[in-house]
Amino acid sequence: MSPAAPTASCTTDLAPLRARVAEIREQAHERFRSGRSGILVACFLSESLDGLLCELMEQAIAAWPEDRRNRARESGCLVAVGGTGRGEAAPYSDIDLLFLDRGTSESAFRDAASRMTQLCWDAGLELGHSVRTIRECLSLARQESQIATSLVEARGLWGDESQVARLKSAYRAKVVRPRLRAFIESCIAARSEDWGDQRPTALELTPDVKKSLGGQRDLHLIRWMTYALCGHPDLESLRLHGLLPREDIRRLRTAREYLTRIRLDLHFAAGRAQDVLTREDQLRLAAEGGYEGTAAQRPVEQFMQNYFRQSSAIAEITRRLIALERRPSLLRGLVNGFGTHRSDGVLLIRPQEIDVRPRNLPSVTQSVESMLKLFKSASLYGLLPSPRVMAAIKHAVPEKPAPLSAMEAATFRNILRSPKMVGPILRELFDCRLLDYVIPEISHTRCLLQFNQYHSYTVDEHTLRALETVAAFEQDEGPVGSAYRQIQRKDVLHLALLLHDIGKGYEEDHSELGCRIAETVAARLELSDDRRDQVMLLVREHLVMADLAMRRDFTDESLLVNFARQVGTPDTLRMLFVLTVADITAVGPGVFSSWKGDLLADLFDRAMMIVSGKRYSYLEESRMQAAKRHVAESIVPLDSHQDDHSWQRWIDRQLAGFSAYYLTCTPPHRIAADLDIIQHLQEGEIRVEGVFDRSAHAVDYRIIMKENVAAGCFHRITGALTAKRSEIISAEINTAVGGIVVDSFRVLDRDYSGEIPTERINEVSDAIRRVLTEDVPIEPLFQRTFRFGAFEKQGPGADLPLRVVVDNNSSDSRTILDVFAYDRPGLLYVVSKTLFELELSVDLAKIDTHFDQVVDVFYVTGNDGGKITDEARLRYIRDTLQTRLEEFDREERLG
Repeated sequence: MSPAAPTASCTTDLAPLRARVAEIREQAHERFRSGRSGILVACFLSESLDGLLCELMEQAIAAWPEDRRNRARESGCLVAVGGTGRGEAAPYSDIDLLFLDRGTSESAFRDAASRMTQLCWDAGLELGHSVRTIRECLSLARQESQIATSLVEARGLWGDESQVARLKSAYRAKVVRPRLRAFIESCIAARSEDWGDQRPTALELTPDVKKSLGGQRDLHLIRWMTYALCGHPDLESLRLHGLLPREDIRRLRTAREYLTRIRLDLHFAAGRAQDVLTREDQLRLAAEGGYEGTAAQRPVEQFMQNYFRQSSAIAEITRRLIALERRPSLLRGLVNGFGTHRSDGVLLIRPQEIDVRPRNLPSVTQSVESMLKLFKSASLYGLLPSPRVMAAIKHAVPEKPAPLSAMEAATFRNILRSPKMVGPILRELFDCRLLDYVIPEISHTRCLLQFNQYHSYTVDEHTLRALETVAAFEQDEGPVGSAYRQIQRKDVLHLALLLHDIGKGYEEDHSELGCRIAETVAARLELSDDRRDQVMLLVREHLVMADLAMRRDFTDESLLVNFARQVGTPDTLRMLFVLTVADITAVGPGVFSSWKGDLLADLFDRAMMIVSGKRYSYLEESRMQAAKRHVAESIVPLDSHQDDHSWQRWIDRQLAGFSAYYLTCTPPHRIAADLDIIQHLQEGEIRVEGVFDRSAHAVDYRIIMKENVAAGCFHRITGALTAKRSEIISAEINTAVGGIVVDSFRVLDRDYSGEIPTERINEVSDAIRRVLTEDVPIEPLFQRTFRFGAFEKQGPGADLPLRVVVDNNSSDSRTILDVFAYDRPGLLYVVSKTLFELELSVDLAKIDTHFDQVVDVFYVTGNDGGKITDEARLRYIRDTLQTRLEEFDREERLG
């Protein structure tokens, strides 16, 4: 269909046309507000628009002589296709029309179509339309799946409707029947185009009600397949032909009504086409729906859990119908039979799946033990059960769990040992609810929403993706792959991953509650005491490693020793490392990065040295020696007459002025480059370098200068970067010998999706120099950026309080400030400027915007260079920061 709009009409009075459309929408809205069903409101809209379209066709030819009007009516037909053909319109959805031309030399119908199209645009209706003959329709339908599916529910509206009957008859006879399987595959392909490159899920947290998996498009796909298989798109045809049971039809109808009403609401609320269920809409609909919430679950989370139950039902039934339709034909089944062998005299091990002959199905589904043994075989052969077998298992799973037998528990533990198949098999067990029988507590996580800006999926989907992520580690050549391959008890790791978020959705801390649930599950699965203790530790501490790597200075020996003491053994440390990487990766697309991977791997290496019984100081000493060697070999002394001994003393003196974090986390070549800059640095000079890191898609800006050049350089640099729309993800501040400042900022540049060009890096570097050397106020930079819309307004996140936490225990030399807030442009600048006004020096900053809230961590010292110990001073620092955060948040909400 062509979406192009014609030029505006010069003769038509637009006001009455648009008023008519507005009246139809308002009448539909009134019916919606009165509580009519979504389907009825959608049908009313469709019927009203049908009538309007027919009137517009008559209006298009009204000025013509009667004989030409009659020729227009006889030489073509106005046909509703696609969504318009289904007869269930949304208030602002496109109108899909086919002007079906008889194909004669008569031009009256084509002229009428052109005029009518103009009238539709004048009325404010968005059109997708085309002018074609029957022959053209059939030819294009064979080539393009979108056109083929649009004709499934074609309806004549105006003109010679015998043409529509001819089209539908020829369409079924020449496009659908001769190539039934190809037609169905083209329908599936048309649906798949909505998903893009990402693997679809029915559980994404801001779903598109129409296009997301489990959305209305899946219902459309079912209707297309029903038409192909049964000759009519009505869902009841599936039941009558034995393709779906009555219960599935009921669930589909319930979900159809639910989604229709949600989509109508979104359109009416926005006053335009709006199909994405945004966080704002979720909050609004939860409030309007009367969800009261509990201490453990907010109203919006209850609302979305109900939404996901509906979308998951649609997705599951759609997937099952597709799988059933893709069953091998008789000929293909005979061919596959040559590659099939039997196992246990019952299972048929086919090239692509494990199947069971119909007469043997009762023996496979007779007990939980027999069903688990089937999945154990699936794990062994690296194949999944066929759709028919899965449907039988789902029907056979007992409704209420009972204690597991020793054999059932042992079989499930055996399934957990498979590196390659544990993810796919546990997803199948979850889908058929056999996993709920084995671990009843898992049911609580179904469709459980975490309403924050961090997670992209529900708890159950996140957990299953984490398990599927682990399978890739077997072939990973990096640190996480090496750690995974060395783990002896992979079943313990996989069980811990399955349970790591099982405590969510309750009032209590989910890690502590999850630990206790893990103890119950371990008893049910008859785990040995040491395996039980490992699973419990991994569940309880599953956030610790990420917290230390991204929010703490993990070069601090006392912190590392405490962490190593928590973990206990090298194998447990490997499990925690792998679990952490899988957990972060499964949060959502792009959340895990090479930068985070490097931090975790570095922490893992340091902790492994301690749990292996070696001195941590040995690691620091060896890294220091490597740095010294590299500096001495890489740079030439400024004074060419300087002897080796005095040159080495200069190097030692410079290195002694840097922090342990800088010395052990900065690559030797970078340390050498910094010292080379320092020895050449002129009075008043500011060196700014920017380097694009392709693996992390980040830019590292490094600023080297004398500290007397600019006061408050940290907050000034922060302001310049933020004004340039660069998101700071980490910052390190070092003051070395002679008052030399070496600051580094790692940023994500939101103006570019690919490699950051050199011109952009130079532009940002110049902005940093200006705010440091010229008396440039920062606030106007923000105002200019906001004025031109460079920052997108953030949606609501988790309803967690703004807070400032003072930690004076984790570091011997510095006070740690944890700032919990919401990720908004300018936030870091406000915090850093407040720290400057409080006369605090920032030694290290870790900026993390990927958890429930932003947690910005600052290692600060007072004027004397030491940690702040005065309690009154600490309270004043905390209260001042808290007040500034609240003021900033209030201004942002009002703005």
